[in-house]
Amino acid sequence: MNKQAKKLGRFGATLAIAFNLAACATPPANNNAPRNDRDSTAPDVTVVQASYVQPAAYVTTPGTDVLRFYNLHTEESITVTRNRGDSISREANWFMRDFRRGEAANMDPALFDLLGRLKTEIQRRHPGLEVEYQVVSPYRAPATNEALRDAGGGQAESSQHTHGKAIDIKVPGLSTVELRNIATCLNLGGVGYYAEDGFVHVDTGRVRYWPSRDYLSTLKCN
Repeated sequence: MNKQAKKLGRFGATLAIAFNLAACATPPANNNAPRNDRDSTAPDVTVVQASYVQPAAYVTTPGTDVLRFYNLHTEESITVTRNRGDSISREANWFMRDFRRGEAANMDPALFDLLGRLKTEIQRRHPGLEVEYQVVSPYRAPATNEALRDAGGGQAESSQHTHGKAIDIKVPGLSTVELRNIATCLNLGGVGYYAEDGFVHVDTGRVRYWPSRDYLSTLKCN
């Protein structure tokens, strides 16, 4: 063997030893290490209990919604056809107006997205049900909200209704309890249950439930 071959052989052996030492020094991956999946700065919210599993379609699936509304106060009807994420038409904003003052709404598109997803889930559970939202209270002007508060109505001082982010609804053919439960399973915002008046409040604010959260421990969402 000539000198050049011997040098190459020694060089190759040195590389192999260095590689093996580096591999031994690298610590193995810790598959059980905690993952930073949740934003630590997220606001404190009420979370549905462990029986809840949020369907991925509610987060990622786009689509076209056909939403039928009937206003119990004005006795008007409207059908809103829109793609999720679209702005709200002038006609729909007028339908959702504060009927006491004749003031048009400026509704949050995310609220209509929520209602579209709510309809999808209702029909998944009740395939033969034609969903119509009977509107108890859509937009409320701040002055109307304050007057109702002064009269002892119990409305929140800065109600989501005054921002076009909330609606109180009934769905014929569906009990108020089941409507509340399905809306809760969406996990998309606030849900208020008004048993005596037979309607459910939904909004696009932070996730929360009232007047009680006791039902969450037995809620079945799948």
